[in-house]
Amino acid sequence: MVQKFGGTSVGSTERIKRMAERVMQEKNKGHDVVVVVSAMGKTTDALVRLVSEITSEPSKREMDMLLSTGEQVTISLLTMALQQHGVEAISFTGWQAGIRTDSILGNAHIQAIETGRIKNELNIGRVVVVAGFQGITGDGDISTLGRGGSDITAAALASALKADRCDIYTDVDGVYTSDPRFVPKASKIPSLSYEEMQNLASMGAGVLHPRAVKHAKKHGIPIYIKSSFEKGRGTMIHGRANQNGSTPVIGVTFEADINRLEIFDCNDIEGFQEALMCELASHHIQADVYKQSCRDSLSLLIKEQDLQEVLSILDKEKEKWMYSRIERKGGLSKVSVIGQNIKSQPAIKIDMCKILLENAVRVKLVGESAISVTAVVEKRQVQLAAESLHTGFGLDYEAVMKASV
Repeated sequence: MVQKFGGTSVGSTERIKRMAERVMQEKNKGHDVVVVVSAMGKTTDALVRLVSEITSEPSKREMDMLLSTGEQVTISLLTMALQQHGVEAISFTGWQAGIRTDSILGNAHIQAIETGRIKNELNIGRVVVVAGFQGITGDGDISTLGRGGSDITAAALASALKADRCDIYTDVDGVYTSDPRFVPKASKIPSLSYEEMQNLASMGAGVLHPRAVKHAKKHGIPIYIKSSFEKGRGTMIHGRANQNGSTPVIGVTFEADINRLEIFDCNDIEGFQEALMCELASHHIQADVYKQSCRDSLSLLIKEQDLQEVLSILDKEKEKWMYSRIERKGGLSKVSVIGQNIKSQPAIKIDMCKILLENAVRVKLVGESAISVTAVVEKRQVQLAAESLHTGFGLDYEAVMKASV
């Protein structure tokens, strides 16, 4: 089996010792165990701050070289904690574990995993501790997988090794109908299908990376999300959909730091939209692109972390794409109602707009897809918007418990 421990789970040496006990419990049951770990606590943020004291324009290669060191600290400490208890264990960086990626530094995708070395260590009874979030390119450079990359490492290893299960240990005890740290009435979901989890994750649910779900789904590996610190059942993600009640809405997600770019006077707007989406995808940048009716413009919703790269791409290709100007609006967030076949049920969009209006939430833009209806709101109102929609669509804990009786 594969176990993954996030940054809060290994945030101190005491916590690392506690996680070593979790690993030992599974090893003592007779499992072969591969462990994937993140950097300790806020290590990655601390490294980024160091960079800001040196340069405002660091190279992506050197950023990946630097950021990959955080996980290397954790794998060594956890391996030594296991050895202290008499457990044979060995630590591997991403490249030592055979994780091969493409060359999009800072947000690389795993292309293949050569499992021979890991299997050899498992065969002689060792626990293998792998650095999450990292791999190696075809040119031999260290690459990182972006925020949440350790989830991806764990699920990809579980798939490559055909594991029986992948356990994700985190600071929450499962997947909720919304982030319980911001929506106190959110209710825990006992089980989700791969599709349901991917829908939630792709629209901002931070508990699991959408690419991790994709890897697990490909080989049918169950993912169990559970708390590092509390006992009790978590959330199982597997192939069977879980239908609770009659509502098609399964959750409310939000992303706090969003920029809206409006691109005006686009020549051949259909072709421009398609070319832009392909270009962003080639850089592994996720964006929502909406065509504005009655005018030749596009609205582009992007994360704050991708802003400068997107502006650079647009500027570089301006002559080819022939637009007149770009207007940027920051200080925005997006909140989404998630479910199955949402677009075929127009009442959900109508209800969403009505709920937000009744709660005095100012809506800047509304878009929809097969899995979601999304509203762009001012960042200061995102929590109010999320709580209002959560209550309005009957997802509050009390309502869910009442419906299940």
